[in-house]
Formats: sequence, C-alpha cells, structure tokens
Amino acid sequence: MLSATLATVFVLCTGVLAGALVAVERAVAPMLLRLPRQTWSEVHRLLDPGFDPLMPTVNKVALASGLGLCFLAPGAPAKAVFAVALAGVAGVALVSELRNVRMNRRIDEWAAAGEVPDEWSALRDRWSRANRWRTVWALVAFGAALGGCLAGWA
Repeated sequence: MLSATLATVFVLCTGVLAGALVAVERAVAPMLLRLPRQTWSEVHRLLDPGFDPLMPTVNKVALASGLGLCFLAPGAPAKAVFAVALAGVAGVALVSELRNVRMNRRIDEWAAAGEVPDEWSALRDRWSRANRWRTVWALVAFGAALGGCLAGWA
C-alpha cells in the first residue's frame, strides 16, 4: 500500500515537473527570446513568483517519494527503473539550482538596479540552454516513473 501511494505521488510530481518545463520550453522561452532587453528582464522577473516556491516543492516531494520507491517498490526491475527516474529528478534539481536559479537572481538584481547590462543576451541564451537540459531530465524522470509503475504493478 505504501509503495503504491509513493508511486502515485511520484508519477504526479514528475508529471507536473515535465509538464511545466515542457510548457516553458515550448511557449515561454521562445516568447522571451523575442523580447527586447528591458522587457525581457521585466517579464522574466515577473514569471518567477509563479514557479517559485511551487516547483522546488514539487521537486523535493518527487525526490523523497522516488527515494522511497528505490527501496520499497515491488521487485528489482521496478526499483531499478525508479532509480533512473530519481536520477532524472535529481538532474532537474541540480540544473535548476546550479544554473537557472543563480541566473534568476542576477536578473532580479538587474531589475532592482533598473539597468540590464550589455551581456544580457548571453545570460538569456545560457538560461535557455539550462532550461532545455532540465526539461530533458524531467521527461526522463516522468517516463521512467511510468515505467517503474509498469514494472512493479503490471
């Protein structure tokens, strides 16, 4: 019962992560890439409160439930596939914390100062590439979470 509940939570969390990041990758990031310097900075900064603290919380719940499934899922194949999914969630967390969140803080500093520096487009491009990587990790996590359910309960 506990492992089935953890699997449900894990699939939901990885699905939310993947869905949100795919939406950002397919809709938000391309829109941001078309904006001029000052507008880009303002819009980017305004988007953050919509994602934070929700997405980090979802990621933490996914990490905890995925870790539990690595030990409690029925059978070695399910445990192995859930471990792959957990690695995907960890990938999302690492890219987010080490890349995107740090860049978001710089963008917030620019907005507070009222001046977007000349190197803004390079940072924008790095942010976009990092977002693409965490989207890939989220899709791996979601796919493997579904696979873990099939391996454990099919």
